[in-house]
Amino acid sequence: MATARQLAQLERDLRRLLPPALAANVTVVPPREGTVVLLVAHNALAARLRQQAPSLLDRLRQKGWQLEAVRIRVSLKKIEEPAKPVKEAHLSRQGLSSLRALRDTLPASPLRDALDKLVTHHSPTGHRK
Repeated sequence: MATARQLAQLERDLRRLLPPALAANVTVVPPREGTVVLLVAHNALAARLRQQAPSLLDRLRQKGWQLEAVRIRVSLKKIEEPAKPVKEAHLSRQGLSSLRALRDTLPASPLRDALDKLVTHHSPTGHRK
């Protein structure tokens, strides 16, 4: 049975051998009978890892790990996706002035209402001016 320190070292070695996006989504199960099991969250990751398993096994052996096989299993563990940045659109003063001028030339219509909302939203004080 592997100690916690050995398991942590195996996990570090494994993560260094994998691309960062893949390494972040792999959990290592302690090796048993020369086989290390890698848990991944979905089939696409499992397929990609299975393609890399032979070279991964060779490289782990080169680092001194006495392993006979690498098995990949799909786990129900949820992958934590990085938070998407919030979009923040900003209009220049010239752009805002042009939109105001366009709004003011239009007759009452849904387009004028949409431009009015846009101008109000992007105005520094939130006024329609």
